[in-house]
Amino acid sequence: MKQLGPEQVCRRFSAEDSPALRVESGEVFSVRTTDRFRDVSKTDPDFTKSDVVSSMNGPIYVDGIHAGDTLKIEFLSMAPAEPKGYVLALPGHGALGNRIPKFLIETVEVTGTDAVFPNGTSVPIRPMLGLIGVAPEQGEAGLSATGPFGGLLSINDVTAGSTLYLPVFHDGALLSMGDSHLAMGEGEATSSAVEGSMSINLRASASSALRVTEPLVITAESVITFGRGQTMEEAAHAATLAMGDLLMSRLNISGPDAAMLIGCGSDLRTALALYPPYSMKMMMPRSTLPL
Repeated sequence: MKQLGPEQVCRRFSAEDSPALRVESGEVFSVRTTDRFRDVSKTDPDFTKSDVVSSMNGPIYVDGIHAGDTLKIEFLSMAPAEPKGYVLALPGHGALGNRIPKFLIETVEVTGTDAVFPNGTSVPIRPMLGLIGVAPEQGEAGLSATGPFGGLLSINDVTAGSTLYLPVFHDGALLSMGDSHLAMGEGEATSSAVEGSMSINLRASASSALRVTEPLVITAESVITFGRGQTMEEAAHAATLAMGDLLMSRLNISGPDAAMLIGCGSDLRTALALYPPYSMKMMMPRSTLPL
């Protein structure tokens, strides 16, 4: 099985970067994400200037994928690559930022089921990928950007067993990923999640059954659309419009019918609440929208 290693990094989504790995459409391959915080000092407030922190893994060229296709990314497995992770507290960040007097980073023990803090408290591990996308249609996008190409989706649903669909703007897609979390509260509303290196097995292929113009996630239970904006209200409105469009297209129903289905059956939840552009997700049961 081909593998993209943690040392094979990039710092943007761009069609100008040379591929770090080439795979065939439909081929299973693995990615070991970078342990971005391994060398960060517990007292260094300028940690974000580190080249390792501001990196992700990629890009991956998928042979057989062309501009105009929809890329289907199946996450077959995700697991911590090491028995430890890192959690940050950042002054001024998030709703509790005024309660954080100075920069802090803690090393937590990662067991088969939990992330255990130095004070003995723990949270269940939920491996997920916060950052994934393809080369955007024009120019480049940074690691904190979101858009039709993907980017900082930051939802727990990008995990083992789920499938992500992205529009493709360049041959080969040039897929990159990072910001792997071993546990994250939905919305990542304060400073960080449990950051750490992760081993991922996945498959990327051209979707013949579904075409998208924005990121779409399908889990065993839900179909998920995204919205982004400078306010949470804008993001919620965009996520709702995206779900309405999807329902009208796939179920061949009217706008009023889509509105009624959304009002009765969907869940609108936070995707990224830490800083703008904010993002929201709308989840519709697959029993209602069988994709």
